[in-house]
Amino acid sequence: MMACILASVATSIHAQEVSPILDDRVEDGLVSASVASEDEPHRGGLELGATLAAAYDDNIFLSKTKPVADMVYRIGPTVAYTEGDAKDGKEGFIQFAYRPTGVIYGEKASDNRVDQQAAIIAAWRGKLTKITYTGGVQKLGDATSDTGRQTDRVEFSNEIRAAWIPREKISVELAAGNRQSNYADPALFDSSKIYGEVALRYAYSPKTELGMAYQVGRFQVDGASEQFTHQVTGTIDWQPREKFHVKLEAGAEHRTTENRSQINPVVEGRVDWTPRQGTKLYLTGYQREEASAFYAGQNYRVKGLTAGVSQRLGGKWTARLEGGRETASYTQVAGSGTSGRKDAIWFVRPALEYRITDEFDISLFYRVSDNSSSASAFGYSQRMTGVELNYKF
Repeated sequence: MMACILASVATSIHAQEVSPILDDRVEDGLVSASVASEDEPHRGGLELGATLAAAYDDNIFLSKTKPVADMVYRIGPTVAYTEGDAKDGKEGFIQFAYRPTGVIYGEKASDNRVDQQAAIIAAWRGKLTKITYTGGVQKLGDATSDTGRQTDRVEFSNEIRAAWIPREKISVELAAGNRQSNYADPALFDSSKIYGEVALRYAYSPKTELGMAYQVGRFQVDGASEQFTHQVTGTIDWQPREKFHVKLEAGAEHRTTENRSQINPVVEGRVDWTPRQGTKLYLTGYQREEASAFYAGQNYRVKGLTAGVSQRLGGKWTARLEGGRETASYTQVAGSGTSGRKDAIWFVRPALEYRITDEFDISLFYRVSDNSSSASAFGYSQRMTGVELNYKF
């Protein structure tokens, strides 16, 4: 449960233009960035857990010309609390999770740090209305592909959403929120976005929900003129049977910047399939525009696909394989400068998990990734081998 809680808010932060690319470009294979999901079942009350991980990483700073290898150790205790029923309960519901993660290097002790993640979902449900607040904050210090080095930053995400349900199958939603990324290095460019949204949801059947949404936003980046966005998307949440689930949001975004006005597609989707007991597969895809923290006045358009499969081998053993590919294309949207950088990133991560008890599991993993960048100072090759232990008290 605790991983799911952190996941939904962490995803909402990363999936916007206010953050460097984090989906699969710099996921480090150790402690997965996960923190609150309103859609997951929870036991309620207080939950405690911990993750311990150790890995050998041959390029801890994602450097192209001077890779540094080191042992990386991570210690991540987690505390979570749930009160109420998010789906069927009336009146109030709250869910909170917090996880600090100590990152310790075997030789580069001066780079030791404590990453932190916190998330909260609070909701009130009446007979015809529902009000939901979602908030998250992350303090991170890992290397990013955009900057090509370790990047200390704080990321925020907040949204309040009100839903009116005039009929059993129809709901009308109004939402407002903001997201921002603040960097410790004054040479990097902070960014923030405020937005408003109106949406219509229709439960076509017990297995299918359709929706349309219009969002207008104002986006600000240090040292550049404001950007204005208008986004129209359609959504489908389709689960024809218990073992197959599709969630897709797709549409178009009109973005006005100092140098241009352009319409581009936006996509966010996931398919989960359990063809038989013990076998699970997933596929995700996304396309969006984000702001560079490194280049003044530049955005980049990111497109990516990831896929994974897990197979229970019998007894308490499970084999997992994940992989993905992502591209990023940079464009000057404010002021003048040299743009045109293109990154092409892929990763593969096999793992073998052994579940000792229902509360305790251990896994061995190997992760290889590569960024082929057109910019001579960027790009990297990285290999990592390690072990991870997870325990729920």
